[in-house]
Amino acid sequence: MLHNLEGDVLEGHNLADASLTVAGGFDRRLRENVEYLEELKSLAEKVGVSHRVNFITSCSTAERNTLLSQCLCVVYTPKDEHFGIVPLEAMAAHKPVIACNSGGPVETIKNGVTGFLCDPSPQDFSLAMAKFIRDPQMAEKMGGEARQHVIESFSTKIFGQRLNRFLVDIARGKRD
Repeated sequence: MLHNLEGDVLEGHNLADASLTVAGGFDRRLRENVEYLEELKSLAEKVGVSHRVNFITSCSTAERNTLLSQCLCVVYTPKDEHFGIVPLEAMAAHKPVIACNSGGPVETIKNGVTGFLCDPSPQDFSLAMAKFIRDPQMAEKMGGEARQHVIESFSTKIFGQRLNRFLVDIARGKRD
């Protein structure tokens, strides 16, 4: 269940089909990766939600695309993360993103339009997740906005045009 300081934020909502998939790069050679995965699995077991949590340690592009096509939203939890490709991939797949209000997501996510930027706390993330669970149409609408935002701001064509503009400006500056 998603809880905030006042209690269950989804009281009265049917969550029979709700699940969480935790997916990401995983290197078994890194002890901290192995330990953290085991810690997350133990926590899910301890709080009684292990039957609703699926851990995918690494996935192919096709698997990632399938996951994106089936999810309601993408939750991106790194704090002070660099630019980050995950939010852009999610938004390109018509999915809103919930992320920390720091680092790269501040540059790529329009808060309240293409997703939600949150304080890095369980309460803020759970409240944002609850908004989408309560209103899947909002998630769909924001996913459409997210896709448009990626096309308009981060496509290869737009990147090339901006790079070209910078180069022309630099060249002109040297001639002046």
